[in-house]
Amino acid sequence: MRKQLVVVLALLVAAAAAMAMADEEDVTLTDKDLETEESMWSLYERWRAVYAPSRDLSDMESRFEVFKANARYIHEFNQKSKGMSYVLGLNKFSDLTYEEFAAKYTGVKVDASAFATATTSSPDEELPVGVPPATWDWRLNGAVTDVKDQGQCGSCWVFSAVGAVEGINAIMTGNLLTLSEQQVLDCSNTGDCLKGGDPRAALQYIVKNGVTLDQCGKLPYYPGYEAKKLACRTVAGKPPIVKVDAVKPVANTEAALLLKVFQQPISVGIDASADLQHYKKGVFTGRCKTAPLNHGVVVVGYGVNTTPDKTKYWIVKNSWGKGWGEGGYIRMKRDVGTPGGLCGITTYATYVTKKCPCPANPPTIIASY
Repeated sequence: MRKQLVVVLALLVAAAAAMAMADEEDVTLTDKDLETEESMWSLYERWRAVYAPSRDLSDMESRFEVFKANARYIHEFNQKSKGMSYVLGLNKFSDLTYEEFAAKYTGVKVDASAFATATTSSPDEELPVGVPPATWDWRLNGAVTDVKDQGQCGSCWVFSAVGAVEGINAIMTGNLLTLSEQQVLDCSNTGDCLKGGDPRAALQYIVKNGVTLDQCGKLPYYPGYEAKKLACRTVAGKPPIVKVDAVKPVANTEAALLLKVFQQPISVGIDASADLQHYKKGVFTGRCKTAPLNHGVVVVGYGVNTTPDKTKYWIVKNSWGKGWGEGGYIRMKRDVGTPGGLCGITTYATYVTKKCPCPANPPTIIASY
């Protein structure tokens, strides 16, 4: 009976996929969806039509079992956590176990000695004069490119590094450029899709070699990001599009991170837990560790929740596409009062410096109060 149901479901999914919109839609989860096996199959069918129309149907049964467990976890969490500042939801990771998810979509591997340096150093930083504004968002100030998708490649460390470079380059030149993660993945020799890598090492490569544009005509890396490590295609002697000057750690406190985020987007490492896998919206306060770190992201601002509790948060750009979280972003609670911040966000924070020449008439930067 189950085998026949799988075949019928496959045909229904194929038909639904043909009619599904290209952009990911929201697949809601209700009490009724969890009542029977048939209602769960129906929910799974709707989910597949949006998130997985091209996946192999041969393992649909095993995927369905994982999906059921995740759907129940999400539903139970939201039921038990009513009134919390965030909720979980179905997304493109909902038929993956946490182990499968972490293996395919995280990838930070921090060298132990480098991590020790990062957590104990007190960098000689030029910090802003005066008091930073209550909220700040580099997305509103021309220093953040569109949300990207690393695909099934553990290259988050590359996206974290390139995002920081895109930010400081835009701030210093007034020109927001989308830069090539594929170049850094192919050419830096600091990591790959399977074993992951170190965002700080990727930034050191960019300091030495520069980075070109993503999809830049006849120049190297015109195809854009390909979600796999390939042979390096840079051309000897050809000048890079963007260069930065130095890589520096941020002191391991939330106060220091806030001051640097007010200056520029910052590369950080976090623990991407199971709750982050299923995160949908709100200020994330949830279950995660401060070590080890397994995922690279970019902090692009900070704010304060408008709800009565006035929860303070970081604005974090991820690399799992716009269908995850809040359009590809997550707000993570700040000032949690414990070393390392939530999910270890301050323990491996890194920024890059870029000297002038600055534009003759740099853009006016407006704080988002």
